[in-house]
Amino acid sequence: MITRCISFVIGTMVLSLGVVMAVKNPWGAAPWDVLHLAIAQRTGLTLGVASIATSASLLLITLTLGGGWSIRWGTLLNTVLAGIFIDFYLYVGIPDAGGVALGVLYLLLGVFCLALGSVLYTRTGFGAGARDGLTLVLSQRLPYTVGAIRLALDAAAAFTGWALGGAIGLSTLVIVLGTGPTTNLLFRFIGRGWLPATVRIPERA
Repeated sequence: MITRCISFVIGTMVLSLGVVMAVKNPWGAAPWDVLHLAIAQRTGLTLGVASIATSASLLLITLTLGGGWSIRWGTLLNTVLAGIFIDFYLYVGIPDAGGVALGVLYLLLGVFCLALGSVLYTRTGFGAGARDGLTLVLSQRLPYTVGAIRLALDAAAAFTGWALGGAIGLSTLVIVLGTGPTTNLLFRFIGRGWLPATVRIPERA
């Protein structure tokens, strides 16, 4: 249990670092962070608090749709810890990427950390993230695959954020296209951990 808890916390820390690295590159943030940045700019909230507020809203929607089964204590803890760690990294002053080379480095690190963090905390089996839970519930109610629904949710978040003044750029597309394959590769390397056999993930060769 201690090992699982450590993996969960480290995973959330790494995921939050990925969020900040992606935000700090000059070509746009991850889809949901486009929305979080827009909310933060309009309300005066920090990016971490905007992330927590958005996740809380998604959890309420999931509950309304009858998806309480997808919400566990890990889901709630991840929601809060991610916001805290995001604000911590911003507080310590990670600088903006200056120049193309540093921007590319930030983007690549962002994609890698988003994928690695997701793998580390997901494989503990303590619960799916707020966005993942909503995706699963909608997949039960709509005639579309989980992947298609998640892509639609990401697109809706990015568009809403852009409409509210958030910045969409090339990085937004790179993160959408790059995070999934990187996550699959890391699952193959690290393994499923404590996830049940019914969860479909890439297995080690």
